[in-house]
Amino acid sequence: MPYVRTTAAGLLTAVTLIVSTVSLTGSQQDTSSTMLVLDASGSMWAQVGGRTKIAIARDAVDTMVSTWRGGDLGLMAYGHNRKGDCNDIEVLHPIGRADAAAMRRTVGGLNPRGMTPISASVRQAANLLRLSERKATVILISDGEETCGADPCAVGKELEAIGVDFTAHVVGFDIARGSRARQQLECLAASTGGRYLDARDARELSEALADVAAASSGPLTGAQEWLPGYSLGWVAGTVVDGVEDNHATRSVAFSVEQTARDCQTLCNGEAGCAGWHYEPTGSYFIDHPRCFLKGYTAPLRLEKQDDNWIAGVKPGARIVMEQP
Repeated sequence: MPYVRTTAAGLLTAVTLIVSTVSLTGSQQDTSSTMLVLDASGSMWAQVGGRTKIAIARDAVDTMVSTWRGGDLGLMAYGHNRKGDCNDIEVLHPIGRADAAAMRRTVGGLNPRGMTPISASVRQAANLLRLSERKATVILISDGEETCGADPCAVGKELEAIGVDFTAHVVGFDIARGSRARQQLECLAASTGGRYLDARDARELSEALADVAAASSGPLTGAQEWLPGYSLGWVAGTVVDGVEDNHATRSVAFSVEQTARDCQTLCNGEAGCAGWHYEPTGSYFIDHPRCFLKGYTAPLRLEKQDDNWIAGVKPGARIVMEQP
């Protein structure tokens, strides 16, 4: 493992990161618990871009669970068994080690038909997560507002007030700005310290799920491929294996159409790239986005940025933290 020594006095209180190719050890495995709650109400048969919402959601969930690194994961759905039943909420996979193949089969068999009991679903998920006595997160995908006479915003505030320690990240799928549904879901996320993300089509839904999946496990636990709101910065004054190395980073000017996914793909395709970050148009007065690629020997620090910035670590690499 490369050795990192901090030589600048001003960095002694910083969290210094380097990237290595050593696999994760047991002591660094994520110990969080997450429940994915999927809207399978009747409105999910509506179409976006020529495909049904439920088909798009199946693909997005498939991608998310196939790359999941956020600790134990469970799956719930509502509205898929009976019409007009606000109790139609089912735990499809209890919280435990993520079984991507099994979850893929389950989601593939869902047949949307019923109501949208968001509040009761979140409350049930929070109570199940509470039993784990670990960091607890709900990831909710919904395409509409509560239809069972409850208020998701009030439920989020209620759970926070009674000390249920959980965070709800919410993805609103094809939801109009300013709508009652948008207001409910934004408030649910905000009241629990979570994030709300809009998704208007298949690509955005997949990206939103990747964002909240990364957020659910925290930005500094093991290898993370998608870190919204962060950059990876070279730490001046650090030494790796006796050499102060600032040559393992290069930037690529992107066109305005290119996205963070293109930056990630570029890094994944280069053997010498271990991490990357994407700077959007407008950052530092640049009229186009930029992609920064990080080598395996570069000492790095994870730095908080605006939400449109994205960072990531290549699969098979890992972030090693040193906290002097």
